[in-house]
Amino acid sequence: MLRLRISLYLLPVILAFSGYVRAQEMNGFVHSNYSGITGSLINPTSILNSKLYLDINLVGIHLNVDNNYIFLAKDEYRFSRFLEPDPVFPEHIEEVSGDSRNFYDLYNTDHKNAFSQVRIIGPSAMFALGSQAFGISTGYRVLASGHRIPYDLAKFAVEGLDYYPQQRINYINQNDFRAAAMAFAEVSGTYSAIIYRRNREHWTAGITLKGLFGTGGAYGYADNIDYVIPNSDTIIVNNVNGSLGMSLPVDYRNNDVLLPENLIQGSGFGVDLGITYQKKMQGHSTKVYSAPCEIPYQPYLFRLGISLLDLGRVTFRKNTQWMEMQDASANWYDVRDNDYNSLDELFRTISYEFSGDSTRLIDESSFSVSLPTAVSLQADFKVIKDFYVNSSLVHPLVLQDAAVVRPSQLSVTPRYENRFFELAVPFTLYNYRYPRLGLSARFYRFIIGTDKLGGFFGMNDFKGLDLYIMVKLQFERGNCRNFNKKYGCGNLEYLQQY
Repeated sequence: MLRLRISLYLLPVILAFSGYVRAQEMNGFVHSNYSGITGSLINPTSILNSKLYLDINLVGIHLNVDNNYIFLAKDEYRFSRFLEPDPVFPEHIEEVSGDSRNFYDLYNTDHKNAFSQVRIIGPSAMFALGSQAFGISTGYRVLASGHRIPYDLAKFAVEGLDYYPQQRINYINQNDFRAAAMAFAEVSGTYSAIIYRRNREHWTAGITLKGLFGTGGAYGYADNIDYVIPNSDTIIVNNVNGSLGMSLPVDYRNNDVLLPENLIQGSGFGVDLGITYQKKMQGHSTKVYSAPCEIPYQPYLFRLGISLLDLGRVTFRKNTQWMEMQDASANWYDVRDNDYNSLDELFRTISYEFSGDSTRLIDESSFSVSLPTAVSLQADFKVIKDFYVNSSLVHPLVLQDAAVVRPSQLSVTPRYENRFFELAVPFTLYNYRYPRLGLSARFYRFIIGTDKLGGFFGMNDFKGLDLYIMVKLQFERGNCRNFNKKYGCGNLEYLQQY
């Protein structure tokens, strides 16, 4: 039985905080000259500027969880508990409710923000041909975010309406806030080319086109909400403007999961764009090569890049239910006495409480949810042989009401890299406020890393973790291992680059 004790906008809050998460960007690896097709996640030009002429990603996964509200106390946390079949965490009694729980909340007046991304990186590859490079990627992404959630709604979402210190207070939230979640398969094609080259000046441009196949999505958005919780059984909404919707592979009448052939609920399109400038150590060569593998890598003194990421949306057309409210109000009594056995019952009840009719507000037409669009700036400097320092900025762009919102990040990442080994230590200022220290390592074709090292060792209160693992086949420029030596294996020009 699904028992929900929520008002209209507590639903998306719970949706977002059920993962209580934020994302990282794999800062320890995406900026590497050995990142190959993975580097296109931060800038599509990466596949042409790589030290590799061929990169094949066999499998990979990126998981990150973090937030600024729910946490486990550092003296009660051990990462090893997550590896146990049935992990048990220390519990404490919440002072107001008297409930036993194993987490704490950061209860202050700050807005609560969250972002989660689980990315399964499927078979993917890139291939560089001198002045051009091509890439193809497959994967599956699960995204969820909560952006500028008012602290009072977040508290009610966690505690329920029983939290009496917030009862009988008229909360007037005039700032817009939103929450969204969606899951989709992704097939992408990337192309990058040199657009200008003279002496040591080197400009490249790139584009990634993405076909998206949505398996589920939900969102909630509000321009404002004015409400009072007088007691544990009543919600009084004086005014609200916003929208709420869902498209899930679920039978809303009984909450049964639909058969696999009904899993695709919608489709969409996305694009990444990027431009990179490089100051090379030497002027570019005009030599003609016989095979892509023999073309040598040309090292740089520094490179500067700008990119637009995840511009696009998924439009959900199947099994949709959404509603919009304009200057709506409700006196919702006996909230706790209602058992919502299905999502259909919940939506019908919301429609009835805000309009007097259980179907009036419900619309079953299509709706769209925007990808976590962002603009990114990158700067990479070669310090000495094999040592680099990267600085990167990622800033979110909110382009529509129903949107997954990416968090802002500012990072500085020193790294050492060569053909067989790489080590990077990213320092990230998350949301321009929260410091994160990470660690990434590449052992030839195996990559493992995190942008949040503290999540594994209990250095501070546990608000989440970040982990990525990849297995690749990589082939370095200027090294035709399976070709005749005339294709560059001992070529003087190649050796001079190092």
